[in-house]
Amino acid sequence: MMAHTHMAFGLLFGLLSLSFVHPANKYIFISIAIFSSLLPDLDHPQSKLGRKFCFSRIFNVFFGHRGFFHAVWIPIAIWLVLSLGFGISYGSAVFIGYFAHLFSDGLTKSGVNLVHPLHQLRMQGFIETGGVVEHLVFFTLVILSIILVL
Repeated sequence: MMAHTHMAFGLLFGLLSLSFVHPANKYIFISIAIFSSLLPDLDHPQSKLGRKFCFSRIFNVFFGHRGFFHAVWIPIAIWLVLSLGFGISYGSAVFIGYFAHLFSDGLTKSGVNLVHPLHQLRMQGFIETGGVVEHLVFFTLVILSIILVL
């Protein structure tokens, strides 16, 4: 998926989780979820965040794209660390955004292996990255998010 679609998934998942998490500041919570929806692509030098951080190339060399960074281990570890250090709502915001990215990439033809490198638990869909269906999904996510806000 493209960055704007990942961010739309992060927004929708963040909005849907507000009633369960009850953060002190819902705007900060949503902002963190949206930003976190871009984090898994730090393993791709041409991604939105990858172009901003030079260590993205290093991650790509060692882990490849959609390898370790696209497994459930990192969001779980981040959730644990942030929840212990800053409170459960901030850790949850990062987890939700990161998971939104994994879920959305799982809808693409390339898919993701959620338990890489331990075993194969592949989630794979039918959406072509950057294709018409992805754009339709993006607009649907935006409309659903607007409905939730209203």
